[in-house]
Amino acid sequence: MSKILLAMVTVITGIIISTLSVVASEKTIITWWNYSNQGSSLEGDMTKYIQEKFNSSQDEIELRISFKGEDVNQPTRTALLAGAGPDIITSSGSTYVRAYYDGGFLKSLEEYSNKYGWKDKILPWAYNLGVFDGEFYSFPQNYESMIYFYNKTLFEENGWTLPSNLSEYEALAKKIQAKGMYPFAYGSSGWQPTHEHLVGNYFNTHAGPDNVYLALIGEKKWTDKEFVNALELLKKHMLDGYWSGSLENYYATDWDGFSAQFHNREAAMLQIGTWGFEIAAGFNEKSDDWGWSSLPIIGDTGGKPNYQLSIGGTMSINAASKNPDAAAKVLNWMISDKNRVLEFTGRRGYAEWLLPLKYEESDFSADVDQKIKDYLIDFAAVTGAGDYGYTTWTFYPSEAGTHIWKDMESVWAGDISVSEFLAEQEKLWSKARAANALIPVGKR
Repeated sequence: MSKILLAMVTVITGIIISTLSVVASEKTIITWWNYSNQGSSLEGDMTKYIQEKFNSSQDEIELRISFKGEDVNQPTRTALLAGAGPDIITSSGSTYVRAYYDGGFLKSLEEYSNKYGWKDKILPWAYNLGVFDGEFYSFPQNYESMIYFYNKTLFEENGWTLPSNLSEYEALAKKIQAKGMYPFAYGSSGWQPTHEHLVGNYFNTHAGPDNVYLALIGEKKWTDKEFVNALELLKKHMLDGYWSGSLENYYATDWDGFSAQFHNREAAMLQIGTWGFEIAAGFNEKSDDWGWSSLPIIGDTGGKPNYQLSIGGTMSINAASKNPDAAAKVLNWMISDKNRVLEFTGRRGYAEWLLPLKYEESDFSADVDQKIKDYLIDFAAVTGAGDYGYTTWTFYPSEAGTHIWKDMESVWAGDISVSEFLAEQEKLWSKARAANALIPVGKR
């Protein structure tokens, strides 16, 4: 009898141990939906350098990244409305985060930020964009800024220098045109929102970032003279052929076209976002042929150059997630090692994955182009000190942002005046303000 009992105990013990082993071996599954605008290239890189590396770094959590095509926002919104969706939410920027927050779809990250020290790691302006009603909800996935790329060889051969005020800006453009070249390579074929890059640039560099800030927080109107003058100047420069030679050429030129203009010396400069590093880095396969600069102030008296702030993507935790602590561990892993971040960022051409962290020279490997190092370090230092402007696609409410690029062609065609255009802009801002749909700006 004792032998039978002993055997039963042994079997039961074995079952218990086996069960406990299975339970212990089970990992917490964390899902993350992401966009894929470059097909298998992006998918492959994220799978190999983020998903696989994270999963191999520990044995408690299994990260599963799913790719939802160019627009991750639509399937995400549909899933959230149904009370589902991924543990980690990716959006295309602050406007979407605002909508998700208003809908109650986001979990506060305040406790995780305090636990992991995120506020000390992330650049202040980027962190503040994710704060709603005093709590942190949105983690920046990347940042962008508008800058100049220029052909250093051309500038040296002709004795040109980058401008520091409006008169120098226009004088340089005339000198470049006299050589039979375009001042700037650019165009909107295939991507009409390119217009807002130019509008935002002139708001920040001519009207000035301080005035833009006051308009963003409602202490100044978009119909004020500073903004009227900025867009009148943009219209003049556009009609004078500053971008790809003419308004018609600008409309007909796509990414490949203005890349070729810059590479082939048809244009001396390229005014574009930092995603343009992808273009510049391959410039004639000679690193020394190109340089970059933050955008100069082209007011009448000039001023300190600045970077226009932008977030191209965000990460948040789904309020309906069953495992928010594990999801937070994934997010923390993302920024815990700047060398690892930069390794992946470099693979993407410093164009679509660039966490806004406080980078230093020692964070970079020796094979990274020094100009890219200089940009990332300078951006962190300058913006950290409070010198910056504001992009339209990050700080403008949805309808106002769409109006900026959609209706600018009517201004350039002479169908509506600059004043009429800005009156509609002010109306859309008033509508968003009344609906409490503005993007957090942070104190300047």
